[in-house]
Amino acid sequence: MSQFRSDARRNRDAVIESAVRLLSDRPHASVSEIADASGVGRTTVYRHFPTRETLLRALIDRAVEDSRAIITMVISSPDPPLQVVRTLGPQLVTIGTRYRFLVAHGREEAALEPLAPYLESAREHSQLRDDLPIWWMLAVLRGLSIAAVDEVVAGRAESVDAGRLLGTTLAAAFAPRA
Repeated sequence: MSQFRSDARRNRDAVIESAVRLLSDRPHASVSEIADASGVGRTTVYRHFPTRETLLRALIDRAVEDSRAIITMVISSPDPPLQVVRTLGPQLVTIGTRYRFLVAHGREEAALEPLAPYLESAREHSQLRDDLPIWWMLAVLRGLSIAAVDEVVAGRAESVDAGRLLGTTLAAAFAPRA
């Protein structure tokens, strides 16, 4: 029985990973095409994801989970907050590029939730601007992250450069006022 569960989990993960890769290039690919790309039988795919919407919800959950894990890792650094924000830029571009096909489904707020208490604490310790509400800082971070990914997708910037520019811009925007 436990072998079945691990096989089922492996199959589900294979479908999700294949969907991420395929939908990044072809956002309107069908579940059947995703099944073919995953190497898992269509019946198995439909058992896990009876509809395209069910699959998209699983992809959104994975994107949020991955984003939170990366953000949590970055904010656990002992670096000063402005350096953490600089470091966060490239990470956000990487995760945003991987899941760019999900932007239209909007769950960026949920993905960024771990940042709110971190930014609040840094602001209370005068390490970030105190005249910007946290919700605004998160909105700026979200909007600029999406713009950075758009620049990568459009071919105007390499992912590394867009991430560095994002981090530098956010650090400058959030730096305490002189």
